[in-house]
Amino acid sequence: MDRLKAIESFVRIAQSGSLSKAAQDLGTSRALISSHLKQLEDHLGVRLVNRTTRQLSLTESGHEYLAFCQTTLTAFDEAEQSLARSREEPRGTLKILASMAFANIHLAPVAADFSLAYPDIKISLITTDTSFSPFELIEQGYDLAVWMRPIEDMSIISTKLGDVRWPALASPAYLEKYGRPETPADLSTHTCLLHRSISPDAIWRFTSANGDTSVKVSGPLLTNSVFALRASALAGVGVTLLPTYFIQDVIESGKLIELFPDYGAPRRPIYILYPHARYLPLKTRLFIDFLRAYVRKQSW
Repeated sequence: MDRLKAIESFVRIAQSGSLSKAAQDLGTSRALISSHLKQLEDHLGVRLVNRTTRQLSLTESGHEYLAFCQTTLTAFDEAEQSLARSREEPRGTLKILASMAFANIHLAPVAADFSLAYPDIKISLITTDTSFSPFELIEQGYDLAVWMRPIEDMSIISTKLGDVRWPALASPAYLEKYGRPETPADLSTHTCLLHRSISPDAIWRFTSANGDTSVKVSGPLLTNSVFALRASALAGVGVTLLPTYFIQDVIESGKLIELFPDYGAPRRPIYILYPHARYLPLKTRLFIDFLRAYVRKQSW
């Protein structure tokens, strides 16, 4: 039994006082309306309508149930109208998952500007430095994630925003003590600080007009935290690779120096990830467009 259709038929019967009129109002047959009523009464185990050859009237149980049915149908209509408005009006809560460094430096101001542009959309921004699965993204109700790699899963859409350079950097104190490497190949004799994702094999790769260069590096730190890498590099522990979106301030201040400006540094993409859906919510589409416009203006 389709309970919603049965309830709708019962309400129409009660309002019109006639099976035939109810069927006409709903654009269906009298036999189907009668079947809906019988199924509903059998399901509830009570008689809702008294039938005579001349008229129909509600029983006491029918009057009680009618009030509930009318409230239910009204709530159902309001929910449908609310969903329809959400496709046309920017509102609701947007739940975002993002890598910690990128979120703190770039997503936070983007989210602030977005909130000013769309005050009826609330933002829940959750940051993490750990990996996550498609299951977690969907089950925990995230609308989208901003991540440095795609997720290969049919339930997730990965849209590339752009690429980020990861140049080799060192502090003036380190270079003064150990000398400045002239080419990437020289890094094999230097102390290097490694990011687990950018160089899981401990090989750094650079490009130039003369071809590609790969160098095996080693050092005292392997981490998934760009904060840890930057702190160690600033302290003069060694050479590291860091994303340009995270180091603009220390480059401009001279606290870290890019070592090989004539070489192409390793690059990593930035992705927006969101659950595969036939109808992408307006709030999600708006934020994706907003973030894409922001990234397009950057010189990473």
